[in-house]
Amino acid sequence: MSLLLSLHLQRDEFRLDIDTAIPGTGITAICGPSGSGKTSLLRCIAGLDRAPTGMVQFSGTDWQTEAHFLRCEKRGIGLVFQDAQLFPHLSVTANLRYAQKRQFRSAGPSFAEICDWLQIQPLLNRGVNKLSGGERKRVAIARALLRHPQLLLMDEPLAGLHDAARDQMMDVLQTLPQHLNLPIIYVSHSFHEVSRLADHVLLLENGQLIAEGGLVELSSRLDLPLSRQQDAGAVLIASVYSHDQEYQLSTLRLDANHQLSINQIPAAPGRQLRLFVAARDISISLEAPRQSSILNILSCTIDTLDGDTAQHNAMNPQVTVRLSVGDQYLLARITRKSRDRLNLQVGQQVFAQIKTVALVNEYGVAS
Repeated sequence: MSLLLSLHLQRDEFRLDIDTAIPGTGITAICGPSGSGKTSLLRCIAGLDRAPTGMVQFSGTDWQTEAHFLRCEKRGIGLVFQDAQLFPHLSVTANLRYAQKRQFRSAGPSFAEICDWLQIQPLLNRGVNKLSGGERKRVAIARALLRHPQLLLMDEPLAGLHDAARDQMMDVLQTLPQHLNLPIIYVSHSFHEVSRLADHVLLLENGQLIAEGGLVELSSRLDLPLSRQQDAGAVLIASVYSHDQEYQLSTLRLDANHQLSINQIPAAPGRQLRLFVAARDISISLEAPRQSSILNILSCTIDTLDGDTAQHNAMNPQVTVRLSVGDQYLLARITRKSRDRLNLQVGQQVFAQIKTVALVNEYGVAS
């Protein structure tokens, strides 16, 4: 049930050129800076815009060809925009019932199930103007799901939320693939959001698809813009090994030789998790520290050193180092001075020091 795309759209100086296939399960993130074409691509998928030259096919059904164009309302899509776009004169329940009466198909989750997943039961009798920003977002997602779509499209759904509300919303969104048997396409410029939510990533730049693939692989590639963002980091797959009740810590195993400690989480031993480790939260040592408050010290090998060109050195005081940890990778952002003082070289054995606090609340079920 994949989504096949071949879209070519010219608008003034901007050109969108996309040829790809999006998986039919999980969350696919369309990621890139402002102006990269994320929303243009989403609107073409939805049928809100039509690329003069293009093809859109979902689950074997043509939505767009040179001779055929299926309108948005016929595509069975759930849409969630930056602005919740709720009816302000209706209550939450009335907004939801309006969508429920316009279902694309009869089979799907019930009203009660969706309200439970999105934690909006206490909001049902409120007016829309009495909702916070995060509450409005949850109601908008519930309204989209009540149409029983075959594809859910989300365009920067967390835009405008403060940090606490955004984190709470990400906790809710992480659970949706467990409940829904439909693909979700999620547009965002924030790699922090993408690292928490996505399974598959399309990375756009200037209307072009410059990379696509699994989140774990793309997050640690130094040749991509993701590694140069302020919130750059790598995604790791780990499994719960044990819990220390006395110190309220959980031990996670990357492989037989590498473990991490994080603040205790409610997950059974053996459960597989996905961790995001920020590049700025890693330091590098040539020797294993003997007396340190940092619990997470991993033996690594320097895989790649970024920022070695004279032009880069003149413009940026920092470099990014890719470290191999077994068959996975970490990114460490350090100063050029530290790189030169330690005389770091590709292939060198080093130790990565990661603060335990850097890993708190950055976990989710791995796909």
